[in-house]
Amino acid sequence: MATTMSVSRPGWFMPVAVLAVIWNLFGVAMYLSSVGVFGDPMTGMTEAERAAASSIPPLITGAFAIGTFAGLIGSLGLLLRKSWAQPVLIVSLIALLMLEGWIVFLSGAVEVFGLAVPIMVTAGAILLAWFATTARRRGWLI
Repeated sequence: MATTMSVSRPGWFMPVAVLAVIWNLFGVAMYLSSVGVFGDPMTGMTEAERAAASSIPPLITGAFAIGTFAGLIGSLGLLLRKSWAQPVLIVSLIALLMLEGWIVFLSGAVEVFGLAVPIMVTAGAILLAWFATTARRRGWLI
């Protein structure tokens, strides 16, 4: 019979996991808003913003969905201290890199919307994937 050893995690682990869930809830809300769940996503946009938003290909919308929902699921996994949180957060990172890469390098939307959101989203996804990898390696996830 195999036994599992309980490894103590630092006191800041749970607050970080809670912040990760809140961050990703916001991301899911942004995705749902962008696909019209909360009403017309084009309301209040300038003509340039409408053109940029209308040019998003389905593959990129799919990457947005995968990135945000995987981020939320992975963050919930961190909160529950589950080792599967790490690969899920890596999937989220890859999907969000596709999304943000398209926005920054291919879409021309940076001139309309700026770089702040792509930088924040990419940094957040990288940090969460790193955090989950570190937590798994140190035995904080089971």
